[in-house]
Amino acid sequence: FKMDMTNEEKNIVEIKSSTLVWIFILCILLIVALNSFTTVQAGHSGVVTTFGKVSEKVLAEGLHFKIPFVQDIILVDNRVQKAESACSAASKDLQTVTSTIAVNYKVLNSYSANVYKNIGLDYEAKIITPAIQECVKAVTAKFTAEELITNRQSIGDQMMELLKEKVTEYGIEIQIFNIIAFDFTDEYNAAIEAKQ
Repeated sequence: FKMDMTNEEKNIVEIKSSTLVWIFILCILLIVALNSFTTVQAGHSGVVTTFGKVSEKVLAEGLHFKIPFVQDIILVDNRVQKAESACSAASKDLQTVTSTIAVNYKVLNSYSANVYKNIGLDYEAKIITPAIQECVKAVTAKFTAEELITNRQSIGDQMMELLKEKVTEYGIEIQIFNIIAFDFTDEYNAAIEAKQ
């Protein structure tokens, strides 16, 4: 009877051991399965990286398969974003002009991998803001302070065209360009008031 109990105990231990092994295997399979899929949110594109190497393939919105633990999906925002920049420039007649510029832009889906690979996700700080500053200074220098006031719309259009030229090659599309404010020095404002 004692030998039979020992065999029975051995059988129970074997069953428990094999059950634990199967539970462990199922857990591993579940983890692999959960890491095999990714979702790209609306308004974004997914840049595929394999061991850190960026693929030219860009994933559209929706559910996608990926190689678990090998590939990562980086989301790039393709929605319209707003960049606001305070600029200081000199007019043709050497008046200091401070302006606030607001630009609506977006990263084109087809350029998402290129933007991520060559610029990173902080493209606003690296590309948009410096380009705005440069365009405002370049166009402002062509006009007198008085022309800046009277031809504001035309000047804004010129700034927008120059900005488009600078950022289009990166796959960034400028949609709206607004000059929120043109401000001059107190001395210049006083001189205009005195003139009127």
